[in-house]
Amino acid sequence: MMQIAPIPEALKAEAEKRTSQWLEALETAYSGDMDQVKRILCGSDYLYHWAKRKPQWLVDALAADLSSLSSHILNIQQNLDTSWPEYEVKQFLRHQRHYWSMQIAVADILQLLPIRQICYLQSVLAEQLINCAQDWSYHQTCQQYGVPVSETGEQQHLLVLAMGKLGGEELNFSSDVDLIFGYPEDGETRISEEQRKSIENQVFFMRHGQKLISLLSDNTADGFVYRVDMRLRPYGQSGALVANFNALQDYYLEQGREWERFAMIKARILQAHPHFREQLVNIIRPFSFRRYIDFSVLESIRQLKQKISAELLRKDAQNNIKLGDGGIRELEFIVQSLQLISGGRHPQLQAKNWWQALEALVQQNLLKQEDADELKTAYEFLRKLENCLQIRADKQTQDLPDSDEEMQAIALLMGFTDWQGVQQELEQHQKIVANFFKGLFHDPKEEHSHNDAIPVLEQLLQGQLDSEQQSKTLVQYHLSEETLKELQRFRQEFSERKIGARGFARLEQLLPHLVIQASKQKDTDKTLIRSLEVLQGIGRRTAYFEMLAENIPVLEFLVQLVSRSSWLARQLAIYPSLLDELLFPSNFGKQLTKDNLANQLQQAMMRIEMNQTEEQLLALSRFKQSSQFKIAAGDLTRRFDISEVSQQLTDLAEVIMEYLLQLAWNEVTAKHGRPKQDAGELVKDFLVLGYGKLGGDELGYGSDLDLVFLYQGEPDSMTELTGEQGKPLELHQFYTRLAQRLVHYLGTRTQQGIMYEVDTRLRPSGRAGMLVSHIDAFEKYQLGEAWTWEHQALVRARPVAGDSGLKDSYLHLRSKVLSCDKREHLAKDVIKMRKKMRDNLDKTDARLWDIKQGSGGLVDIEFLVQYWALKYSKQLLEKHSVNELPFNNVDWLQLLAGNDLIDKSTRDCMMENYRLLRDIANARALQNQPALLPKDELTEQRQAIVVLWQSTFKHSDVE
Repeated sequence: MMQIAPIPEALKAEAEKRTSQWLEALETAYSGDMDQVKRILCGSDYLYHWAKRKPQWLVDALAADLSSLSSHILNIQQNLDTSWPEYEVKQFLRHQRHYWSMQIAVADILQLLPIRQICYLQSVLAEQLINCAQDWSYHQTCQQYGVPVSETGEQQHLLVLAMGKLGGEELNFSSDVDLIFGYPEDGETRISEEQRKSIENQVFFMRHGQKLISLLSDNTADGFVYRVDMRLRPYGQSGALVANFNALQDYYLEQGREWERFAMIKARILQAHPHFREQLVNIIRPFSFRRYIDFSVLESIRQLKQKISAELLRKDAQNNIKLGDGGIRELEFIVQSLQLISGGRHPQLQAKNWWQALEALVQQNLLKQEDADELKTAYEFLRKLENCLQIRADKQTQDLPDSDEEMQAIALLMGFTDWQGVQQELEQHQKIVANFFKGLFHDPKEEHSHNDAIPVLEQLLQGQLDSEQQSKTLVQYHLSEETLKELQRFRQEFSERKIGARGFARLEQLLPHLVIQASKQKDTDKTLIRSLEVLQGIGRRTAYFEMLAENIPVLEFLVQLVSRSSWLARQLAIYPSLLDELLFPSNFGKQLTKDNLANQLQQAMMRIEMNQTEEQLLALSRFKQSSQFKIAAGDLTRRFDISEVSQQLTDLAEVIMEYLLQLAWNEVTAKHGRPKQDAGELVKDFLVLGYGKLGGDELGYGSDLDLVFLYQGEPDSMTELTGEQGKPLELHQFYTRLAQRLVHYLGTRTQQGIMYEVDTRLRPSGRAGMLVSHIDAFEKYQLGEAWTWEHQALVRARPVAGDSGLKDSYLHLRSKVLSCDKREHLAKDVIKMRKKMRDNLDKTDARLWDIKQGSGGLVDIEFLVQYWALKYSKQLLEKHSVNELPFNNVDWLQLLAGNDLIDKSTRDCMMENYRLLRDIANARALQNQPALLPKDELTEQRQAIVVLWQSTFKHSDVE
């Protein structure tokens, strides 16, 4: 046993009081070491709580034979009876967790075992309790639904993948457990005579998994066993709770991302039949460990490293021993990245445990022994400190204490005489780790040479040049005197007094480089003013000044972007966290597919608890802003054309909407039950239609979302409750609540702004109509009551989120409406509506022409497409399926011309003009300018559209 410091004076009174209360509860004399009792009870509120409730537990913990502790814990599973009722199992699991946790915590506090052994015991305990929950849940689910078997009759079992620290057998004291569920094959349950009907294996294992999670994570009078996090599964929280082996293999083969390769290094299968275990290992091992590593993988590792650095900038995590500089996460990254690179060639590196992996890296000469020793010492100190922070109150925290009392308590648990000693040793370890981390996979492109011009520019900004030198320097860098004064005013405003000596030094380092980069742009003055607006937005977050001063390529890219867009400069000023994206230049110019965006969103939301709605909305807003920023950057550097920009902005909106719809579904079903018991976790019988630009894949940077909501089912039927609380609703009311929740989420204002403005006025009967329409009522309205302009809107009305089955029903309905031949006055109605819009919305005047509403503008093109779509849909459906009727204006023109319903010259003229005008309108938006042009511009193009309009409607008697 190590020497440990005495209890500090400030804690002695509390220690005496708590010890007296424990002895009173014990109701018998205790002959052991009272100093140990006092240290434990005053050091941990959690242990004090359970020692009062179960005083004998502390006696057992102090007398425990530590050499046999792991074998005792491994026997827990044998004491479970799967026939017990649920409440009894829950109590058993919770009491076992607290009883053995007390023994492990006491061994930790009294320095009786090293932290590596402590983490191992905590992992063994968690594994045993998960196995118990799995055994009971499987037995009970079989009792209810039968035994799951494959198509060949082989009995099937749930396989639980332990991820993260549990997978590595290095669990911390109050950690949640990251799990993934899988099962071998599809099939159905084999039922007995008493059971009503069989169910599919997928449904069986989903219910089995839900029971398992409930056993562990439900909060009872005895607390919970573990918080269970399932978001590392394929597709995250939007994915199925459990997947068969074929689905898992397809996902990791086709969709798996680099961060998931990191995660899978730790994946460890808990109790399982050897045959099934081997099958699953053969799926996940080749995903993480490949025989050969190419440059793109190294670049991905470098980007993951940069993301860790970027998160530090955003989160102000220096008080967090996991996320801060030189913290636990950096130590994990160092080892796992080296494993990822060489693990395919050296199987010894495929260890799941951090300590074992570190030792293997040394054995393979991939890490020097002296470096490994320093990293190991730092890791063990940080993990010991993490455990003490969590033993204090059984809270999942890695934040250092901020009160004297807490500091003294943690120092006591660590075995130090005072907090200062803890702090000093912590800083030494963090410095070593941070330096190693920064040097790992160093990118040579980050280097930049000293510029001889810097001293002159520093003197210029400080007003130290004489008038002749100043004039010469201003000319050299294309600067006006007014802009110089703005730079000097800015420098004075951010004085040392405001941002501290270090912050001001970074600003002084940054400003000369800013001038150099701005002088390379077309309009230096305008670029600098916009750049200063961005720096003003950064405020006192001087870490960003440091990032820009030390990464000249990043600064160069920033200056290029703001020189080309005042809108982007404004976004950066309002949301400085967007600067994080500049650390990943390889992400700019990549066209993001919807799958790309969905995977990035899954990663962004991975570590946020399901019930933390505000945090989820904030992260979603941040994701939207950063994704939109990357799209705009690719747009400004001409790496995307207008159709690629719009497609990505549309896909981004859809991915966010799908996520929020699932979030809304989870919330509403939790309160009011599901429309059907077998509706499952995913949205059922509800569809979101995107109209206008959203439906036509043509969203711009500031576009709102035109939405209409449909549902199917019996409107008067009631939802079925799945829990004890809540109130059932009629189906129509249920889906109305769901739509209201979605609209609320989309419009919620966070510190990252509003997600999207939503317009629901295109629903049947507009504002006077119901928010949500039954599919049958929607069809009746469209065929019997809708105006022609509502059918025009249906040309671009596309399903964007919800039930795929209802989507098919809608597409058939849409084709029926579009091909309806009862429109006797189609041309007149279209012309009349166009005139009404122009009278009310056209901003054309004597000097300027409205790109959108003006004669020959975008809306004229859209109306012509809508007219032809309504006129010719019946003919098109004779040759094409309902799924082939497009939503996008360009696709409509292609289809119409391809079927000889319009001339190919007409198609080409309209497509060329449509893209040109959208491109100009988009460019104006990026400069915060209205979509107006001088009247003498584009006269030929505008006239061509006017001629097409006149020739199309020449036989109409409506002007």
